[in-house]
This record gives sequence, C-alpha cells and structure tokens, in this order.
Amino acid sequence: MSRSNRNLLALAIIAVVLVAAVLWVGRREYLRDPPAVTSLDPTAVAKIELDIPPVAPQVFEKRHDGWWRIKPSEARADDARVQRLANLAATPVSRWMAASGIDPSKVGLDHPSATLLLNGMRLEYGGLTAIDELRYVKVGGELALVPRQYSPEVLLTKTDAE
Repeated sequence: MSRSNRNLLALAIIAVVLVAAVLWVGRREYLRDPPAVTSLDPTAVAKIELDIPPVAPQVFEKRHDGWWRIKPSEARADDARVQRLANLAATPVSRWMAASGIDPSKVGLDHPSATLLLNGMRLEYGGLTAIDELRYVKVGGELALVPRQYSPEVLLTKTDAE
C-alpha cells in the first residue's frame, strides 16, 4: 500500500469516527430532551377545548381554585385528569413530516378522532401507523408522529362521591 493510500485511509477513518461522534452526541441530546408537539408550557395552559365525537365538546378553564368545565355546562372538573390534557402540550415527537404530502383520509385526519385546543393551539388526532403504532397529530401545517399513549380522553367532571 502506497503512502498516499495510507493517508487517504487514515483520513477516511478519522472522518467516520467524527461523524459517528456527532451522531452519537445528537442522539443522546434527542433522547434526553425530545422535541415536543408544541412549545407551550403545560403549567401555563389556562383554557382547554376537547372534542371527541360523538361526545359533546367540552371546554375547561383554569381558575384560582383549579380546573372547571365551562361547556357544555359548568361544573368542577377533576384537576388531575384535566392537567393530563394540558400535559399533552409537551408530548414527545418521534418524527415530524409535512402535512401537505399526506392524504388526510389515509391517516385518519379527514375526521379526527379527537381535536384538542390548548390556549388556542389546535391539535388534531388521527390514526395509528401500521408498524410502530405511532399516532398522527396535525399541528398547523405539519404532522407529528407521537406514541399512542399520548392521546386525549373523554373527561368527566368530579362526582359528589369523590
């Protein structure tokens, strides 16, 4: 092997090691702090609108004494359950994609299974991917793929027994 070939081989090895190090550091950062579906701080969410057909849409408002449902009727809400909805603002995103290249009917977004507004930021929940069961969530003009457990649920108000 000539000297120039050895030098090229050494440079190639150094380049591969540097690329691997950058990717490793980037992956560690991503795993430690994955991108969230919104930039909202869940503790700052003060108004939540939830629509999961066929149940009547519900609107929740944070007051000094906790969460209240204000529509379809006014009642004290279960703080922990409504806060779980607010926490969906920080849902980790597995992957982002442009919504323009996706047919909404093929991913369950022509009629979303749930629509959630957090301080006016609209999240539309669609179907699951076939292989890894990630949920499609439309956020503005983009689609996020999120773990299926990060989905809104129908909430009931506190009962007198609680």
